[in-house]
Amino acid sequence: MFSGSNVALVTPFHNNILDLEALERLINWQIESGTDGILVTGTTGEGQLLTSEERKTVINISREIIRERAHLTVGCSAISAIDTIRIAKEAEDCRADGILAIVPYYIKPTQTGIFEFFANIHENCDIPIIMYNNPGRCCVSMNVDTVIKLASSFKRIVALKDSSVDLTRVPKIKRTLPGFTLLSGDDPSLAGYMTSGGNGTISVVANVAPKMAKKMVTDYSPELNIPWTYLSEAMFTESNPIPVKFCLSKMGIIKNELRSPLTVAGKITEEAINSVMDQWDFC
Repeated sequence: MFSGSNVALVTPFHNNILDLEALERLINWQIESGTDGILVTGTTGEGQLLTSEERKTVINISREIIRERAHLTVGCSAISAIDTIRIAKEAEDCRADGILAIVPYYIKPTQTGIFEFFANIHENCDIPIIMYNNPGRCCVSMNVDTVIKLASSFKRIVALKDSSVDLTRVPKIKRTLPGFTLLSGDDPSLAGYMTSGGNGTISVVANVAPKMAKKMVTDYSPELNIPWTYLSEAMFTESNPIPVKFCLSKMGIIKNELRSPLTVAGKITEEAINSVMDQWDFC
C-alpha cells in the first residue's frame, strides 16, 4: 500500500498561521505529478512544532483534499509511546491510511526497548504502522533483527522508512521478509536503495521535484540520478525543512515561513538552491 513515491510534505504558514490555501495547492500539485502518498505532520512538516489543534486541522484538511487519490500517512513521532499512541488515535479519527512512528529520539533505547515501544503502539491502535529508523536524529539505530522480529510479530506493522545509509540492510531484511515494504528515508542514496531492493521512498526532495521522485522509483536511469544528487545535496545544506521551504517559495507555491526555532535559509543555502534551479528543470 505504501510503496512508490511518497512525499514528506511541508506545512505552509502565513504570518505564523496555517496556510490552508497553500496546503491545498501543494497537495493537488503533488498528486497531479504522480505522487503515490502524502505524509503530513512529520519532521519535514514541522509536526513537533504544531499545536494539537493545528495537527488535527492539517490531517483533516489533507484527507478532504486528497480524497482517495493517494494514501495519507500521519507523522506520529514522539519521545514516548503514550504520546505516539495519542497522535495515532487522532490520525485514526481523521481517517488517515497509516502512521509513521519514529524510534524514540534523545533517550537512546536498547533494541529490547525499541521492540517494546512499537509493540505497545500496535497493541493500542488499529491503524497500519510504518516504523521510522533515523539514526542521525535518534542517536540509535533499529537493527535488522529488530525490524524482522517486529514485522514478523505484528500484522499492522507494514513498512519501514529507513534513513540509514547502510544499504546492506535492504537485502538482509528482504531475505527474510520478501513482502515487507522498505522505503528510503535518505534522498541522496535513493538510487542505491532502490537497486538494493527497496520499494519506494518517503522523500523531502519530492516536495520540489515530485515528477523526478516518481521516476527515481519507477523508471530509474543513471542520467536521472545526476540532477537528483545535486538537488538532494542542496536540500540538506541546512536543517530540514529550511532549504526545501526556501525552494518552494522560489517556485511560488508557499511562503518562506518556518516555526521557531527553525529559521529561514542562509546565503549559502540560497546560493546552492539557485545554482541547482538554474541548471535543471526538475519541476
